Amino acid sequence: MGLSGINRVSSNMQALAMLNQLQRNTVRLAYDQQRLASGKQLLSVSDNPLAAEKISRLNQSLQRQDQILQNLRHADNYLTAADSALVDVSDLLTQAARIASEQAGSLQSTEERASQVAVVDGLIDQLLNIGNRQYQGDYLFGGRQSRLAPLATSSGRVTLQGDVAGRRTLVGEDLALPFSIPLADIYGLNSEVSGGFVDFDVQLDPAGRINELGGFANAGVRLGVLRVTETGPNITFDVDFTGVETINDLIARFNDAAVNAGATLSLGVSPADGGALRITSGGGNGITVADIGNGTTAFDLGLRGTVGAGTPLDGGNLNRRVTITTRLADLQPGGLALPDGVVITSGSKTVNVSFAGATRVQDVLNALNSAGAGVRASITEDGRSIQIENLIAGTPLIIGENGAGTDAEALGIKTIDRGVSLSRVNNQRGIHPVSGSDLRITNANGVSFEVDLTGANTIGDVIDAINAASVLAGAGVTASTSQGGAGLRLAGPAGPNNLMVEALNLSPVAAELGILKSGTPTALEGENVAPFRQPGIFSALYRLRDALLADSSSEITEAGSQINALQRDVATVQGQVGAASKAMRDRLQQTDDAVAATRILLSELEDIDYTEAVTRFQQAQTALQASLLSSSRISNLSLLDFLQ
Repeated sequence: MGLSGINRVSSNMQALAMLNQLQRNTVRLAYDQQRLASGKQLLSVSDNPLAAEKISRLNQSLQRQDQILQNLRHADNYLTAADSALVDVSDLLTQAARIASEQAGSLQSTEERASQVAVVDGLIDQLLNIGNRQYQGDYLFGGRQSRLAPLATSSGRVTLQGDVAGRRTLVGEDLALPFSIPLADIYGLNSEVSGGFVDFDVQLDPAGRINELGGFANAGVRLGVLRVTETGPNITFDVDFTGVETINDLIARFNDAAVNAGATLSLGVSPADGGALRITSGGGNGITVADIGNGTTAFDLGLRGTVGAGTPLDGGNLNRRVTITTRLADLQPGGLALPDGVVITSGSKTVNVSFAGATRVQDVLNALNSAGAGVRASITEDGRSIQIENLIAGTPLIIGENGAGTDAEALGIKTIDRGVSLSRVNNQRGIHPVSGSDLRITNANGVSFEVDLTGANTIGDVIDAINAASVLAGAGVTASTSQGGAGLRLAGPAGPNNLMVEALNLSPVAAELGILKSGTPTALEGENVAPFRQPGIFSALYRLRDALLADSSSEITEAGSQINALQRDVATVQGQVGAASKAMRDRLQQTDDAVAATRILLSELEDIDYTEAVTRFQQAQTALQASLLSSSRISNLSLLDFLQ
């Protein structure tokens, strides 16, 4: 009979089995040994893909947190250094205020006041050095141009040449906060600007970009879908402006949609208002444009509305902003020509600036900024005008016309305009009207009239008062701003005498306005009594210095008042820096805690438990030893061992 259920184990099979077991035990021992050596639970992603993915995300988070932590430490140290500098600035201003207070009285001699000039010069030098103080290779108050010294000297005066914006650093996910204080804010150098007197009516350029438009309500243009109906044939179609970048693209998108719908409508720039759009019906039909749902595209483009048959739909002005690439031909209806240039006077230096060859706003700004007159011309924040900064402390700046030109007025940068406060005239002391009439103006034919300037607050108030009195008297005299740029001009009819102005009732106003004089028969050009001065610490100290040299008690008092106000401003900035530093430290602590929590979580996933790992290693070692021992004994067995 046959035998079943007995499997034969060959020597080769037995050897393979032993080798496989030895290999598994050896690999396990090596794996546990590597885990002990590396201190990590996972040696490869395949060990635990889910845990490996979590570890990867935590490592990325930790890298971001570490960078944010580094940013916060740098920002906090930066703010600490700035606070220390502000303490020094405050101390120097206290010294300056004490000098002004001591020297403002009537008991000080000319020599005593002159002796303090060197002290004030020393304060200016120290403030200059503080302004150019460095921290870790960067200029502490340099703004975004941290490698450029924010202050320099020109013609013996301090000049602002750095950036006026602050720096920001990443302190959280998608959150950047300012950490540097621009010098202009600390020293009060950019609290006032000149110019900006013309609000340009910028015309649409078909090649211009949509993002240059303020929109009908000055809230931007939010592009989406609008619905158009051509009444008569009653054709309605939607136009999707999503993704449109230029005016040309917008026009083409509309006109293509109209053609595809079988309508006779077309979109273009309005000839009635070059800053707006117009929809015209080729068939003379009525037009309705509406937004869909909560959309605002039609409203933003100034096209929402309905017109009857035969009337084009004229949109509202889209408030195109001025940019450096804006063409001069688009700055106003009919374009802006600048054939004459302007004259800039900075202290004793006068520069003629030509705009020859200028075609864009950038060309005008470059001409002004490269003239070497210590000015910085830029576009106003609202994108409507051009403004001027006086970069040289303590130096009067005047921008006027070149001869009989009108370029300064056309650009809105003539130093004075109707809206300028009278506090700027008379060396920033304003005017001092008396009770009754302040001045008498007599034209070339002997017709005179009196002017009472009580209650006048602006240059415009003075001009209106003179012109109104002239009309009542039938004198034909017209007041305006002067060609020189910082004074008044009177024009009148020709006659045998000269146009002249006299003071009345001992009023100083005519002299303070720079018109107490005799002109030609047809014109009286006033003195430049309202130059623009850079505000801030250096201008106040230069005013104090000049007042001490001039032995002027009133000017010393005025300079002292400016310095006192600046002390309060610096104290305010110190408070802001302190608050910013505290916020940085609080966020630093929060981020430190977050980093610690992330490291703990990462350790739980990534790091080994050494007690468990050593136990596993010993088990693997024991298993390997056992395998080697059993393999040794089994491999030495033979049939004779069985027969025994």
